[in-house]
Amino acid sequence: MAIMELVTSYNVRVTQSNLTAATREIQLKLEFGSTVSIFFAPFRPNVWLSFPAPGVIEIWMTQDQFPDVHRVLQTEDPVYCTALDLFGLQVGSVHTQLDLSLGEPTGEGYRDGSLEALVVRARSAAASEGAGSEGAAAEQGVG
Repeated sequence: MAIMELVTSYNVRVTQSNLTAATREIQLKLEFGSTVSIFFAPFRPNVWLSFPAPGVIEIWMTQDQFPDVHRVLQTEDPVYCTALDLFGLQVGSVHTQLDLSLGEPTGEGYRDGSLEALVVRARSAAASEGAGSEGAAAEQGVG
């Protein structure tokens, strides 16, 4: 999982051969060591977000999203990546900085499906999990 993690470097591959169809891939290196591979296909597969190993994230997007992702990486600074699967809500995103300094705004708040709302929820869930494991360790006399 990566929550608004800084992209420190990236590689872009556009490949064509006589054995395979043209492929497009962008690979990101994130601030805390994770590697994100973003693959672009004519149609997004059913399983489009996966975490196959620690520090490894795979995101599938459609081919028409390649220019947008590449443009963000080329023109914006800083650039962040968010990839999470939280209670069935999945996000795979390359984006500029989000304004989360105040948490969820008052009134209507973020749109429920917005990236900001999902990041706020993910941070809250991570904090709750961390507090729960620390509490359990304290109860067991660990730590």
